[in-house]
Amino acid sequence: TKLRMLAMTSGTTNRAKYIPVTEEYLKLYRTGWMTWGIHAFMDHPEAFGGHILQLVSSMEDERAPCGLPCGAISGLTAASQRRAAQNVYSSPGCVAEIKDTPNKYYVALLMALRYERLMIVSANPSTLLGMARQLDEQREPLLDDLARGRLNEAIDIPAHVRQNIERVLRPHPKRARLLGEKARSDNCLRPGDAWQIPFIGCWKGGTLSLYLREFPSWFGAVPIRDIGLVASEGRMTIPLGNEGSAGALDVGATFFEFLPSRGGQRIGTRTLLPHEVEVGQEYFIILTTPSGLYRYDIGDLVRVDGFIGGSPLVTFLSKGAHTSSLTGEKLTEHQVVEAVNQAIGQAGVELTNYCLAPTWDDEQPYYTLLIESVDVGDDIQRAEQLADHVDERLQQLNIEYQGKRQSLRLGPIRPRLLAGGTWRRYDAEVISSRRRGIEQYKHQFLATDPTFETGFTDIIAEVCSRQS
Repeated sequence: TKLRMLAMTSGTTNRAKYIPVTEEYLKLYRTGWMTWGIHAFMDHPEAFGGHILQLVSSMEDERAPCGLPCGAISGLTAASQRRAAQNVYSSPGCVAEIKDTPNKYYVALLMALRYERLMIVSANPSTLLGMARQLDEQREPLLDDLARGRLNEAIDIPAHVRQNIERVLRPHPKRARLLGEKARSDNCLRPGDAWQIPFIGCWKGGTLSLYLREFPSWFGAVPIRDIGLVASEGRMTIPLGNEGSAGALDVGATFFEFLPSRGGQRIGTRTLLPHEVEVGQEYFIILTTPSGLYRYDIGDLVRVDGFIGGSPLVTFLSKGAHTSSLTGEKLTEHQVVEAVNQAIGQAGVELTNYCLAPTWDDEQPYYTLLIESVDVGDDIQRAEQLADHVDERLQQLNIEYQGKRQSLRLGPIRPRLLAGGTWRRYDAEVISSRRRGIEQYKHQFLATDPTFETGFTDIIAEVCSRQS
């Protein structure tokens, strides 16, 4: 079978891997997306006749020695859409080739502002929040370009992409005027103001659930549908509803096996077939695919939440490699996210982002909760309360962590306050170093390296005197 490209993984746990994309694999990948889309549109008939704003990464971040492009398979599908499908999307596929994230957001937003009804789809919810902020921050030049039917010369993008964009732009003075009036009235322009949004498609499970807390303030009361467990290695699940993030296995595209897990650790080596798994249990998912992967351990930890037509309904929890153990506690990233989600409600704070990092101390190692000072109003006592709540919840979720805390082998969680904007800068640096688009990037909420926190020089306050 013909080889179309090499899909580069996001490099979440290590360097990017290169996955062969064959014609058969590409066909099944498209079928999975079509199945997801049909169910989403049927559940939201008001979406028919609208357009889709889809943010994807480029299919060519580099070239292999054999000449094949290496990048995102989503970029390949965007670049090779049939003409009828192209008309449904608000932007041409070439927008994926824009490397600079703010410029990509600007172009995608300008193209989408031409329409009133819009479905918004991107894997990572943090991408959608970044785009929403860009809409508000750049509302004046965006509306000016919309009215004039042009693309601002200050937007630095490849010449052929600009040519394709300018070819289809037309003046929309009436729509620009209406949106401008709305923006001046509210002193803000949000996606929920700019468009009628029947639904949003993005990841909802695992560590990414934190971002969804901000969605109502930007997008309004819009249904959010998980796009499913999709990776460069293949599509694993297809969610068939808006509730939760569980999806049915994409059994037409991949042969699945499941390796039992306890506390984020693999149990034995005997795998189970889909009909053998149990509801409520956690497993590592093993793939055999048309792209040549054979019994491939992708490292994704999932939970079985039910069955539909004999197929398990699977929810993504975390990358199994995201486990930290200073003294045998085996904390998982998904436990940390659950603990923080509950703790911020108890402490009455909202976090833009955070990371729990293992910290070595010869007398008593502990975990450090790295948060931005603006999230707690520069109040170290509120930060301490938040850390205490996280610590309490982790002890409830993880019996090993509880045992290590009670035996004093682990100290209590200590908060450290970082300057505002630290996490945005950090994420941007990691994305740049990995040469992968923001659409594929997943912020790390649990560090595994005890030296992780030493890389932050803009710590402005910390609690160092906490007792066991």
